[in-house]
Amino acid sequence: MLYFFQKETLNVFDFFNTFLSNNFAVFNILYNPKISKKNFFLTFLSISFSALLIYFFKGNKEAFFFENLVNEEINKLTDDPKSLTEINPQKIIFFLESKLEENPLDLEGWKLLARTCFMTGYPQKAEFHYTEALKHFPSNESLIYEYAVLKKNTDKIQGALKLLKKVDVKKTKNKEIIYLYFNLLKETKSFIDLNKAMIELESNSNISSSEKEKILERVRLN
Repeated sequence: MLYFFQKETLNVFDFFNTFLSNNFAVFNILYNPKISKKNFFLTFLSISFSALLIYFFKGNKEAFFFENLVNEEINKLTDDPKSLTEINPQKIIFFLESKLEENPLDLEGWKLLARTCFMTGYPQKAEFHYTEALKHFPSNESLIYEYAVLKKNTDKIQGALKLLKKVDVKKTKNKEIIYLYFNLLKETKSFIDLNKAMIELESNSNISSSEKEKILERVRLN
């Protein structure tokens, strides 16, 4: 069963891996604590489980301690799509935690684990795993961005700003992280810091003038 998935759907795995790695900002837009957690949970699991399969096949197969568990869950999902509601997110979390305990230098693994915790209702565990990941990758901007989004969505704005201040506005190529930083400075009425950051952005040679204008326009319109 596992080999069928590996052989026939590897390109689909690559798609989902790219989707999860580059579109975490979509969650920032869609997430709303007032929305039914059940509906959000089911939507996420359909993506999360696919991502877990990517992680299995792209990683070291022998490093996983739960091959039987993966076989069981895949068979369940394939034979009966309705069984999606029965998948236990704690199994997925435990599965990823075990993988990362063996290889803590797996950046994508940390991000997938933290996302899974956050999106399935364990924000404190997500914070813990983002914090652990930053010990290994302290300057990784995508990691900082995701953690800042989590802080923002759990009403820890100052915590988000503290993370975002680690990013050098004068050098970064990440436009979304600049927008989030500027927007939170505006939201907290930190206008002195915002003006300073805008001046720093002007000297950033890694972002074109037109893109800088788009960032500032988004901040103004928000």
